[in-house]
Amino acid sequence: MNSMDRHIQQTNDRLQCIKQHLQNPANFHNAATELLDWCGDPRAFQRPFEQSLMGCLTVVSRVAAQQGFDLDLGYRLLAVCAANRDKFTPKSAGFFFHR
Repeated sequence: MNSMDRHIQQTNDRLQCIKQHLQNPANFHNAATELLDWCGDPRAFQRPFEQSLMGCLTVVSRVAAQQGFDLDLGYRLLAVCAANRDKFTPKSAGFFFHR
């Protein structure tokens, strides 16, 4: 495995961990903040990370409005990603139009 493959795997593993943390109100804020910071870098929207990122965004869209979570933080995260929807595949970009 070359260094780029290793980087992709490590990043996707981290996104899976964030996805798990997003589902728990006690961990949501830290996980969503980490993801928001990560999405501030245009490199976050590369194809190898898309499926993992969309998994996180799906969780955020499902739980952010629930008690104990942070709707504002969830909205900001979804808004940052929606602003970059041109970097997603058409299927994933459609996620932002069906909310």
